[in-house]
Amino acid sequence: MEVWYFYTGIALIYIIFALSLNLLLGYAGQVSAAHAAFGAVGGFLTGYLLQARQWNIVFALALGTAVAFIIGALVALPALKLSVEFLILLTLAMSSVIIGFFTTFDQLGGINGLTSLPKSNLFGWKWQNPSDWMLPLLVAVVVVFAICWRIGESPYGRVLKGIREDDQATRAQGKNVFRFKVMVFAITSAMAGFGGGLLAAFFQLSTPGLFGFSISLSIIAMVIFGGMANLLGSVLGAGILSFLDPILSRAIGIRADQAGFVRLIAYGLLLVALVKLRPQGLIPEGYSVVGRLRGKRPDTSRIEMARAEGWRPDVSTSIATLAEAEHEYLEHGSAVVVGAERAFADKHDQASRAGLWEDADVLVRVRGLSKRFGGIVAAEDLSMTLRRGTITALVGPNGAGKTTVFNLLTGFIKPDRGSVKLNGVQLVGRTPDSVARLGMVRTFQDVRLFQRLDCLQNVQMAVPAQPGERLVPLFFQPRRVSAAEREATAKAMRWLEFVGMQDFAKVPAGALSFGQSKLLSLARVLASDAQVLLLDEPASGIDTHWIDTMLGLIESLREQRRSICIVEHNLHVVGRLADHTYFMELGRITAEGTIDELTSSPRLAEVYFGAA
Repeated sequence: MEVWYFYTGIALIYIIFALSLNLLLGYAGQVSAAHAAFGAVGGFLTGYLLQARQWNIVFALALGTAVAFIIGALVALPALKLSVEFLILLTLAMSSVIIGFFTTFDQLGGINGLTSLPKSNLFGWKWQNPSDWMLPLLVAVVVVFAICWRIGESPYGRVLKGIREDDQATRAQGKNVFRFKVMVFAITSAMAGFGGGLLAAFFQLSTPGLFGFSISLSIIAMVIFGGMANLLGSVLGAGILSFLDPILSRAIGIRADQAGFVRLIAYGLLLVALVKLRPQGLIPEGYSVVGRLRGKRPDTSRIEMARAEGWRPDVSTSIATLAEAEHEYLEHGSAVVVGAERAFADKHDQASRAGLWEDADVLVRVRGLSKRFGGIVAAEDLSMTLRRGTITALVGPNGAGKTTVFNLLTGFIKPDRGSVKLNGVQLVGRTPDSVARLGMVRTFQDVRLFQRLDCLQNVQMAVPAQPGERLVPLFFQPRRVSAAEREATAKAMRWLEFVGMQDFAKVPAGALSFGQSKLLSLARVLASDAQVLLLDEPASGIDTHWIDTMLGLIESLREQRRSICIVEHNLHVVGRLADHTYFMELGRITAEGTIDELTSSPRLAEVYFGAA
């Protein structure tokens, strides 16, 4: 019986490895080929402290875990600026470096590693046999599972999923992507170090083979087999694959020298079958075992309705929602109402709108903004202003540099020279997430939603200053985090109602039509409470019956006194929305005024339409 306790102990330790890697790979989308190597950090240090220093296993594991955390953070600093393929190569190289480093010390056993480690004990309770390890290992698994679940199924985990889907779009929502990447890499490295320490103490040895690259591949296979971004899947995947060896060698009777080769064949066949039959893993992301046991099934009717061509948004609640949101927006000091009595009933009178634009306060002042890519002039000495409670348009032919201007304003591209000030605060040199937190956010021409997150989560991502996105409040202020999450949910639902998408709150963004995606993108930037909204072609690529809805929603935002800047090719859209228009050509602003003034110029008409 003890032999099955032994295999169960191995499975429990590999569950710890799989859980931690799933948090990194499944939730954050960060690939690591060195997970077992971080286990070696904990394994060799724990073994050394147990054997040479006679430390208690608790303190030995704690130090090994802490050192793995530090090394993981140091490795992450350069690694996470790389693309996926180079990240795999770097972590693979780090795996060899870490293992090679520990085998150079005679105190750690050299190339043979540490053997004959003393039996572990916990304050007099000796773990002599594998059965004695069951309770402590179960406790360890529960603790690691709880930590991973708390991080992954929280606002913090939502940001990790956003990074996995599109790190640039996540930065545009005001999230410090690099900080999240470094922290999750360090935390999962620490968990791997903890698992490695347990493995060394359980086997009573710590050798390079115990933490080699093949072990890292096995852990990755466990995560993929069980289901990425689902922690129960990691438990199931690690359990099944860990028991392959004993089942092959003991239950089926295959010789020990053949079991390893048969195991590799079984791994391959299982993964091939999984890719063909269930590529999302045994328990896919979002699948709830508890929910299925209670009889709950996914509602596919709303997904089909989202894909339906004839669907129309219900924006009947938009005015009430806007009034409620405006009250909250102003109450938090995000804007100052100036001339609240101004009427926009005359909004189709461009002369009146131009006068309102001249009288409005300046929120963003751009002066001398320039950027070159080699010999290509992307922007040359740009100067413009964005004013409170008005809509400014940026128009021009394809290739004029309009989207590049948005990238320059929001920090995605650093200008060669020039100044961008928001409420007097210099934005040049700041990162995109910093610019978003200061109050200027953008949409993207290609929408860039978080495809595997539902519509509600997409909008929640933009809600600023969520305490659940920081680890200390997440673990030590749970009530504050829960209250803030309820507020973020209510706020996101209000903006979904505003754009008529409230019925699709739980529908994955990837299931939406393009028009619905545009509406969801608008709801997402509105949830940020930003003073300045940069909308990149909000009406392009959508059917005509969507355009009136989109334009009506954008028009109504004037009442919040936000400053809106749109890039748009459709001059009908510009004429309806814009209070002031800048005309761009070849990276330069060559004219400004009302759209009627600009289109009445024969030269500009020739530039824009290609004909006089």
